[in-house]
Amino acid sequence: MPVDSFPPIRRLGVDDLKRCVALSINRGWPPERAKWSLLLAACEVFGVDAPDGKGLAGAVVLARWGTDYASAGMMLVAARYGRRGLGRELMEHLLRAAGDATVTLFATDQGRPLYEKLGFEPVRKSVSLRGRFRASAGSFKGVRAATEADLPAILELDRAVFGADRGPILSRLPSFADRIAVIDDGGVTGYAAAWRNEPASTVIGPLVAPDGAAARLLVTELAAHTATPIRLDLDPDRRELPGWANAHGLEPTGITVVMAHGKLVARGVPERLYTPISVALA
Repeated sequence: MPVDSFPPIRRLGVDDLKRCVALSINRGWPPERAKWSLLLAACEVFGVDAPDGKGLAGAVVLARWGTDYASAGMMLVAARYGRRGLGRELMEHLLRAAGDATVTLFATDQGRPLYEKLGFEPVRKSVSLRGRFRASAGSFKGVRAATEADLPAILELDRAVFGADRGPILSRLPSFADRIAVIDDGGVTGYAAAWRNEPASTVIGPLVAPDGAAARLLVTELAAHTATPIRLDLDPDRRELPGWANAHGLEPTGITVVMAHGKLVARGVPERLYTPISVALA
């Protein structure tokens, strides 16, 4: 079936949640209902209805970080419609929608050839580490659970460190995450969120901290309140966390490549960014 035989690409909404979940399951991904709900509410999700009337043929998510920066994620095509150009059509639609903004994404080995054809270039690697976190004895001094009153400070800190506004997503963290922790040193200087993923695991992200020691404190504090295995998505070339996480029970389970389409200008304070919100939101 040629790509022009598919229905037109449309903007998906919250009523499409079940279709997005079914698409994830079709490709062997976890259902991720909570994450799909967040993305449908806070991002631009584009999709194509399946010609056979059974759900979606494909979907992709565009998250805008201000006016000149964005991310792409959750690019999925139903197995029965693979290799027919639909993935490329969805990505080209997303890039047109993004306009002049630089777009980043996490690319698997399977998706990377398509992204390279579209002009994406590699920026760095990312490794996923998962497992049951083994905490060592130590003090959580300066780390506490976040409250609703901390949200303005978290948003201000994140905007300065990330170098763009992630408010549309981060403002929903209090209702989305299981727990948010902050480094309080007379003011919020770091924060991290833990949120439940499917199957039973907990992602820690985003993680913003003034240094590696503070980042490790935030991970330890959040892991102490989590009964499920932990997932961290880290830059393997940075020394602060990967080896430490591995020593505390987390094993590498996969490597992706962060790629960018457009000029990636220096912004924010990248050395204070340790994990993304999600690999769906580069």
